[in-house]
Amino acid sequence: DQTSIVTNMTHEYHRWEAEEAGKPLSSVIEEETNKAHVDVHEPRRPFHSKSNSERHTVHVVPDPYQLPAHASTKNKTAYDSLDYDICYNVPYKKRLKSYTKFTYWHINVMRWVLVAIIGVLTGAVGTVILFSMEKLTELKYSQLEKVYQYLLPSGTVAVGLFVLLGFNILYASISAVVAIIEPLAGGSGVPELMCYLNGVKIPRIIQIRVVVGKAFGLIFSTAAGFYVGQEGPMFYIGAVIGSGVSQLQSFLPFLKKYPIPYPYFRSDREKRDFVSSGAAAGVAAAFGAPIGGTLFSLEEGSSFWNQSLTWRTLFCSFCATFVYNFFKSVRDHDVGFIGKPGVVNFGVYDSNQQLWKAYHLIIFIIMGAIGGLIGALFNSLNTRIAIYRSRFLLKRPQKQWWRAFEAFVIVMATTLLAFFCCMFLSTCVPDQPVSGGVTGEFTDVEYLQDSTIQKYFCPPSANNGSQKYHNDIATIIYNPSEISIAQLYHLEKEYTLTSLGITFLLYYLLVCWTLGVAVPSGLFVPGIFVGALYGRFFVAIFQQNNIPFLSKIVTEIYPGTYALIGSAAFLGGVMRMTISLTVILIETTQQISYGLPIMITLVVAKWVGDLFNDGIYHIGIHLKKIPFLDEKPPEELDGLLAEDVMSEHISFLYPITRVGSVYQLLKSTHHSAYPVVTPLDDFVHPTSNVSDKHTPALYGKSKPAPEELSLDHPHLPKRYQRRTVRGAAVQAQPLYRRTTFKPRNAKGGENQPMSAELNDESGLNFAYPIPSSGKELQTNKVKEEKPLILHGFILRSQLLTLLKYRVFFSDEDQPEGQLELTHKQMRGDYPRYAKVSDLTDDMMNEEKNMLMDITLYMNPCPYTISNQAPLPQVFTLFRTMGLRHLPVVKASGVLVGLITRHDLAHHKLHHLVEEKKLKKEK
Repeated sequence: DQTSIVTNMTHEYHRWEAEEAGKPLSSVIEEETNKAHVDVHEPRRPFHSKSNSERHTVHVVPDPYQLPAHASTKNKTAYDSLDYDICYNVPYKKRLKSYTKFTYWHINVMRWVLVAIIGVLTGAVGTVILFSMEKLTELKYSQLEKVYQYLLPSGTVAVGLFVLLGFNILYASISAVVAIIEPLAGGSGVPELMCYLNGVKIPRIIQIRVVVGKAFGLIFSTAAGFYVGQEGPMFYIGAVIGSGVSQLQSFLPFLKKYPIPYPYFRSDREKRDFVSSGAAAGVAAAFGAPIGGTLFSLEEGSSFWNQSLTWRTLFCSFCATFVYNFFKSVRDHDVGFIGKPGVVNFGVYDSNQQLWKAYHLIIFIIMGAIGGLIGALFNSLNTRIAIYRSRFLLKRPQKQWWRAFEAFVIVMATTLLAFFCCMFLSTCVPDQPVSGGVTGEFTDVEYLQDSTIQKYFCPPSANNGSQKYHNDIATIIYNPSEISIAQLYHLEKEYTLTSLGITFLLYYLLVCWTLGVAVPSGLFVPGIFVGALYGRFFVAIFQQNNIPFLSKIVTEIYPGTYALIGSAAFLGGVMRMTISLTVILIETTQQISYGLPIMITLVVAKWVGDLFNDGIYHIGIHLKKIPFLDEKPPEELDGLLAEDVMSEHISFLYPITRVGSVYQLLKSTHHSAYPVVTPLDDFVHPTSNVSDKHTPALYGKSKPAPEELSLDHPHLPKRYQRRTVRGAAVQAQPLYRRTTFKPRNAKGGENQPMSAELNDESGLNFAYPIPSSGKELQTNKVKEEKPLILHGFILRSQLLTLLKYRVFFSDEDQPEGQLELTHKQMRGDYPRYAKVSDLTDDMMNEEKNMLMDITLYMNPCPYTISNQAPLPQVFTLFRTMGLRHLPVVKASGVLVGLITRHDLAHHKLHHLVEEKKLKKEK
């Protein structure tokens, strides 16, 4: 009786948990019923029945990363996996057979057309963002200049602080409100996008609403004076544009009413490549660096790459750069001249200057090591700030408003500290001519000197006569970031050692605090800025102090070189990237001779930083406990096997199942896929000393099938015959037990079909097979650890689609009589499939005794791995193939466990490694 089985299994589990916790049984049952959260860090162990009469096939034990069958649906794991693996089911094979040579050519051409559209749109969005930021920033500083000049004769220039503070708070308020309305618009979005491209499905991460919020908030957050950059949000914006354009049905809201019938790219696997191309286009538009953008997407963003994707991504990046430069030429009244740099431009070094010599590589290595140290310290401080923010701000009832309040505090602190430093800690230094020829955006060699030098708070008497003076700290702070970086790169003697040190500490701490606040923000430009200050401070030590031997060697080359090397050192210490940062810095300065010094500096900074912690993006991923899979498994996994991480609690289906059982399974679990299995009869437990050549004898032969199950039966399709699985001799056993269904009103007899008794309140985490007869239902009792042979996998979305289209048949019919869906129908609702909540209990109760044949729609050839496989091999297979589930089987093909992404997550593997160390110590 199925009801008694459910009752006994549930009671046994509660009794085991009560004994383990030392609590009364009634309290444990109450806790399990009212449980509101499942701790993924404390997996529960399977119970073992203490009585032979209470042993059953499946242990109903909560999966540490999935919901118990009896738990509330609100306790679902936050992160799901994407379907990067191809499901080779019957509809998909039929679709492939319908393809012609022209179809494949057409699909390939359309990929290039779509990436071109993605690049054009990304470049257009970047243009709007840049022009808007420039106008808002120009408005703020022009008003500040007017107030300053008006108050200068009276000596009350400090009143200008209120003007500056008013603009910054206004802009910050708009940006914070955008983040409140759309929380995903805050931050850079790079860690989340990295996880998406790694195969993690984060809710609402790829939506047009997020793009609008990210772009709109970025304009005001940059204009508000936050120490943020635009490259991170542009990376994200380009990725979402790539996702929307490739689907042609969900990019804009009005397209949902008028869908375009183009199904070729409507899958997670295809969308992934377009997202990678769009992300690269965003970086390319931000920096005017198409090659650097492509490498950034390859090195840091994407987890899956191929040669054809490289060409398409590079083409997409060039399209984005071209479009941005075209619109910029229109704005500058020079239509058609597309040689303008990108959103971020740092000027061009003059090759006639003494840029560096071979023995200066030793100095650059030292700078790289120091950059790795200060970068690791930066990551450590930011991690502590993020933990504090998570504990004390994100757990409050109205967390969005608290995060907005934090943004106000930061912008006020930034404005007040900057104004205070400019007014009281700065130095009025004499103007110096521009030594390096600065070209590109700065076509006039005196542009930086005359147009960007700030003279705030310098005494009026200092500006009398021919000698002019300027405020060195104000020159750094009260300019757009790219202008200030260009000054640090190309002006020689404009800063004192004290001013550089104060500005470096100010920016270092404020950037560390700002990173993670609830406004759109990027790290690349602030990181370059802080690194340039570090580099100029390093060379200023030797410029302004006569240190024997060292001062001569350090100062004999162009000082802007140290600013560029400092930027590379700090970014390498914070982000731990190498090749993409090298190319981006070369493209933004257009000086290829810096390639080797930048690369060496980045590698050294990365090596030193890795001694202490991870890169800033990976730290953010770990803090959010997103199951991100790194490129390589941890080295400490040696000695661990697949069975050490697999989940033995498996929710499975039989090839033909009652509709009520399928519905109850979907309703009581949140698994994304279910193995399709059949039990192996007459199971004999193998011994450890039996070799593989004896494997066929371990299981013997299947039970003789009833007459209706004969392989010669005319109604038995060949696809239902189970063949040899991994060498196990399973002779003439069909894929599932099948009867010749007779009418329900047939009278008596042992051969009369009998429908399964369904208990919709049972909460079972597996679906029962259909019984052949009343006699068999009574005599064929389920044994403990009865082996299950794996035949395939079927996704939750596929089951819901089958229920939606009513793909099932009655007892009087044959499986061939049920509706057969096409691949287009199976994928028609992508990516928003039906939910189990859309199916009412009344609807399912009417058809719960119907039968569903899922063999046509399951994936009959999933990847599998042995339970004795080394864990690094498991990790490599899962990571490189982009799997969602990995069944674990014995050498005979018996299913013994299942590995998901959560089982290989960083925190789970760390826990296993710690247990391994404790065992060794004991």
